[in-house]
Amino acid sequence: MRGRIMKQIEISRKTLKMKTILAAILAGTLLVLTVGYLLTKDKSAQRNKTLGVTEAVTGENSEEESTEIPEIIPGTGNGDEESTSETTSSEATTARARAKIIPITSEKEWFLAIISEQYPLPDKYTPTLAKPVSSNQTELDARIVNDYKNMYEAAKAADCILTPYSGYHSTSFQETSYTRKVNSFVSQGFSEEEAKSKASHKVQPAGCSEHNAGIAVDIVSASTDFENTKEFQWLNENAYKFGFVLRYPKDKEAITGIDYQPWHWRYVGAYAAKEMYENNLCLEEYLGIV
Repeated sequence: MRGRIMKQIEISRKTLKMKTILAAILAGTLLVLTVGYLLTKDKSAQRNKTLGVTEAVTGENSEEESTEIPEIIPGTGNGDEESTSETTSSEATTARARAKIIPITSEKEWFLAIISEQYPLPDKYTPTLAKPVSSNQTELDARIVNDYKNMYEAAKAADCILTPYSGYHSTSFQETSYTRKVNSFVSQGFSEEEAKSKASHKVQPAGCSEHNAGIAVDIVSASTDFENTKEFQWLNENAYKFGFVLRYPKDKEAITGIDYQPWHWRYVGAYAAKEMYENNLCLEEYLGIV
């Protein structure tokens, strides 16, 4: 009997010892897992922190890179072939970033001025004028004449003659043109208000036209047939190199508020012209004022 009891006690001791060992193993395993989890969490947090710093630095670098001004192609923005193009590109980029309305009186950004019924020219504004082609009576703002001459000669070398049909308009001339267009619509049965609205899509009132500033030129003839000429094709492919853009494109009428005019080319400076050409932008889109 005593032997049996002792045997049971011995078994109980072994069982207890086994349970103790198992408990120790389990505790050790849990400890290892806990430590591993904490280490992994710490590394993850450290990695996220590092990534956050990296992204912040990258963002700062990207912002700095966006302020760099690319090299500008020929076309100076002030009519002087020897003047630097860096100022032109800098001012154009700044203007685009600010998305502000630039007045024609701006000393450095005048070539990006928006001129319309909403943004008319100052009263009695008159530019200094010069003839881009000696054999033609058309006059333009003297600051863009050299670039037009360069474009004219380049086109001529390609057997294309860019005859300036109309450039600077005096206030009285512009008023006469606008009134004539309004009367034309009135004669068709439109009310005077309707006639003015329709006319403004084709001819702007005095002081509201780019022609009044002398920074736009109608080339060859004021006819939609012009778009089927080799001159028009040449302009589409090359005008931007000299700072000129098609001011009122067919696919931008809803933005410009003006009907398509393939003959009307506006000077905006070489840098802006290049960006507008490459990104299919009209001036309103380029300046961000749509």
